[in-house]
This record gives sequence, structure tokens and C-alpha cells, in this order.
Amino acid sequence: MSEVAVLENDLMLPEQKLVRFQLGDEHFAFSVDSVTGIIRWREVTPLPSQTPHLLGLANLRGRTLPISDLRIRLGIPSERPVEDGYVIVTENDHGSVGFLVDDVAEVITITESDVQEGVSEANSILSEMVRGIVNLDDTLISIVDMNSLIGVNE
Repeated sequence: MSEVAVLENDLMLPEQKLVRFQLGDEHFAFSVDSVTGIIRWREVTPLPSQTPHLLGLANLRGRTLPISDLRIRLGIPSERPVEDGYVIVTENDHGSVGFLVDDVAEVITITESDVQEGVSEANSILSEMVRGIVNLDDTLISIVDMNSLIGVNE
């Protein structure tokens, strides 16, 4: 597969791979570049005086990893039990964090031209953390800005 996608006007844009996941009935994605692994839910050690979305710390291959419930962080209601979820392990310049999600679907490939800018959401927390939306097979997928989740406002 080519590293670039050619558009009708011959403008070449790099492709971007995203990990698509679900929170409740809504679809989201992280850049594959920031994802270091996906694991089934595991018990965490709770922390005192934590923010509501920070579930605690988990041991992952000998390393301590904070686990954040992305549903709470983004204000998404979900009836699914935590034990049925997945943890997407991510890393960027601010550090590593595991994000609890309801389900992990697939890796998708998009170009920047596929991304619709501007999120008009009633949920202001969500609109601050989403960098754009992609319509894939009539499913709207919100692309989450990793820098707004890790390190900034933690």
C-alpha cells in the first residue's frame, strides 16, 4: 500500500492509521502512533484523592501504568461493566496512560481530507478533546487528541 493517497486534484496527503473504539454507543479513534498495546481489563490499585476518571494503577509487564476511564473523562454514559472493557495503552511526550474503553473495533486508514473539522457538541469536555470527525460507512468517528488527554489537565 502506498504511503500517500492521491486525491482528484493530484494533491498528495499522507495517510493516517487510527485505532477505532467504542464508548457506549459512540465511536472514537486514537492515532496508531500513540498506541503501544491493547489489553483486556485488569484490576487496578485505587489511589486516594484521585480525579473521578482515574481508576488507579495497574502493573503492566513490570511497569506501573495509570488507568483512566475514558467514558468518565469524555462525559459518555455507558452501562457496560468495567470488567468487560479493554485498556488501550498509549504513550506520548507527557507519558504513558491506559484508557478504559468499551470495545476496540479495528485499525482504519484515513487522509486529512477525510477529517471534518469543528465539533459542535453540547458536551464541552468532548469538544475540547476531539480534533475532528470522520464519516466511515455512515458511522461518525470522533478523533481524540491525545495531547489533550495525557499530561495536559491531568
